[in-house]
Amino acid sequence: MNKIKLEAFTIKDIVFLAVITAVTLLASAPIAPIVMTVTKLGAQACAMALPFGLLTSIGLRKVKKSGSLIIIGFFSGLVLLLMAPVMFFNQLVATLLSEGLALVLFKSYENRKAVLFSAGLFSFFTIPTTAVVNILAKGRTLAEQIGNPLSFILLVVGAAALGFAGALIGNRIADELKKAGKL
Repeated sequence: MNKIKLEAFTIKDIVFLAVITAVTLLASAPIAPIVMTVTKLGAQACAMALPFGLLTSIGLRKVKKSGSLIIIGFFSGLVLLLMAPVMFFNQLVATLLSEGLALVLFKSYENRKAVLFSAGLFSFFTIPTTAVVNILAKGRTLAEQIGNPLSFILLVVGAAALGFAGALIGNRIADELKKAGKL
């Protein structure tokens, strides 16, 4: 039985993941102020899925070590912590769920499907975390958060689809960067 492979991170790995995180946050910055005012569950995840999926997959293709997505989630969570402490928790839990599931299924990021899966579901997994936080911290029921079930389903499917589209594009960009000797 194959086990999940654990490797130590180098300073170079951590710096690269921090840079990927910074670029991801910069790419999603124009959307963030608009999305932060929306109270509909799933809207934030849907809006952020494409840039997070795209750039996270590039980071995971370069640093193929277990825990890489958790580092990205931690760094992005630290920045989001400045806006709202709950967003740190949201990012970290989403990365734990996404990376945990990907590593259980694929054992490492050596498999491109693991990168696609983990990066693609990163934003998607913020939805259940947001729902729980809204229930506990804001007292909003799940029915209030979902609103119209059809629009909620579209947002959830949209978050997954945009996350996977971003991850697929990111994998292709990583292929090109690798061919050019830049990754």
